[in-house]
Amino acid sequence: MNTLLVSAVPAFESGNETEICNKLQEFTKENAGTFSFTDVQLETKKKFVGDVMYMLEQTDSWECQLLCLESLKIFSRDKYNMLQLEQKECVHLLLKLAGLNEEPKDYDIKVITEAQKCLCNLVFNNAKVRTICSESSCVEQILARTKRYTDAKVPWDTKYYDMRLLFLLTALIPDLRAKIRTELSGVEILTGVLETEVLCDITDRETLGTTGASEKGEIVSAAKADLAGEILKAFFNVIVHVKVEDLQGEDDTVWKRLGIAFRALLLSESENEEKTEAYHSHTVNMLTLPLPKALVLQLIPEPEGATGGSSSYHGYSMDLIAAILKFLEKRIEKCTAKDGRQFSLVEQLNPAISALCVLSRCNRYIRKHLKEQVLPPLRDASNLPEEGDTLRNKLVRLMTNPSTEIKESVADFIFILCKESVTRLVKYTGYGNAAGMLARRGLLQGGRGNTDYSDSDGDDDSDTEEYREVRDRINPITGRVEEDKPDPMEGMSEEQKEFHARELAAMITKMANEGVITPMAVGQDGRLVSMTEIMGRAQITEIQENGDGDSDVD
Repeated sequence: MNTLLVSAVPAFESGNETEICNKLQEFTKENAGTFSFTDVQLETKKKFVGDVMYMLEQTDSWECQLLCLESLKIFSRDKYNMLQLEQKECVHLLLKLAGLNEEPKDYDIKVITEAQKCLCNLVFNNAKVRTICSESSCVEQILARTKRYTDAKVPWDTKYYDMRLLFLLTALIPDLRAKIRTELSGVEILTGVLETEVLCDITDRETLGTTGASEKGEIVSAAKADLAGEILKAFFNVIVHVKVEDLQGEDDTVWKRLGIAFRALLLSESENEEKTEAYHSHTVNMLTLPLPKALVLQLIPEPEGATGGSSSYHGYSMDLIAAILKFLEKRIEKCTAKDGRQFSLVEQLNPAISALCVLSRCNRYIRKHLKEQVLPPLRDASNLPEEGDTLRNKLVRLMTNPSTEIKESVADFIFILCKESVTRLVKYTGYGNAAGMLARRGLLQGGRGNTDYSDSDGDDDSDTEEYREVRDRINPITGRVEEDKPDPMEGMSEEQKEFHARELAAMITKMANEGVITPMAVGQDGRLVSMTEIMGRAQITEIQENGDGDSDVD
């Protein structure tokens, strides 16, 4: 490549636009898939980039501008030695060509798109470029252009890269998030983009609250599925660290519209299964955030007249909740499939589980419906809670997963469905599977966690006849009926029993001294405490009760 860049020098020095374009075309064709330039001498690269930028600024030919931008885009992929690309003059020129400066002009759509691609690469790879963009009117111009999408018939590529650039800026420059939300009406603008650019093809927005998109079999085009993903990612960044109390004070109308949008997205499909999963995933991510109640109610609308779709509960449509459960089960199957592929459990499962936790805490009807679906009344207690193919079985298996994040989020979800009752949790999962969570929360002695649940919810357990018949024979540790086993000490003399007891105690002591195990007990606060600490406290208490220990004791 170094030879190719050197050979372009005469063309740039001649100023002949045709010769320059031929060299640029040769360069872009040869390096379309290049991401690193370790074989290029620094001075050669600097000279070439400088010449390209000068030509880009001087030419009025959109064809030549396009070739210049394609060349710069290739260099912008490499985060090292960006040279002139990270200078203010270059960034402002790219913003101008992308139509994102203070006085936007009309450029060829291909030129605008290539300039946007360059900016996306530079923002992702370089902190200086991010600073320049944040200090310019870049974000304001992106949001201003979104308002003109419909009227100005802005091409899809421009919309897509606008949203991608906004996502990158909000992800990498946290200070922009509050400004976009509070000063630039970012929530309302992004909601409007979702409605007009994505949901307009699904169904009439006025009827989304009462009719699930899946009932009509609506299909989102592949292009709009991609656009929805970028909008939702930017949206997530804008409100990710905002407390729900701060959101509640804003206009409920916008949150209602956003709730309708989320519902429509999760109840629709794309032409491509992979794209469907992608924008469903981004929508589920949004539901992991603390959300205003006005939004949540739009997720489970009260249908006018009769039906609530295929899944209705107490007059509320639960189609969206069913869609999230289906999404979660598909992710669990993907992660446990033995096809050689490796998936991150945290990345795949946590968003859906967290979303269900948030929604369950936010609305009692959602929690009660999920309780019926995930933890139905027990009938067969002959198998371990983790054995089987029901969603309950799959979730209980995850409660002992090596991933701390996964087992904590799953346990939290089931605990919420049990109204944070330890007795009910143990009933559905077995004490062994729940012990880790109970230890972390200081609930090993029983009781319940958060008591902010109504006792009149009407979803208290009503044991089935089959369960009541075997309830007294269920082992609370395993959560199933255990077969009677012979007494291992049957036939032993008292001396033999004492011998084996001493032998076991010696083995435990040896393993404890070698650090293999740490003997524990349940403390007064319901958490595990090491026996060493308990014995130490006991000795201190004894010394305090007996004084200084100097008095004679008969």
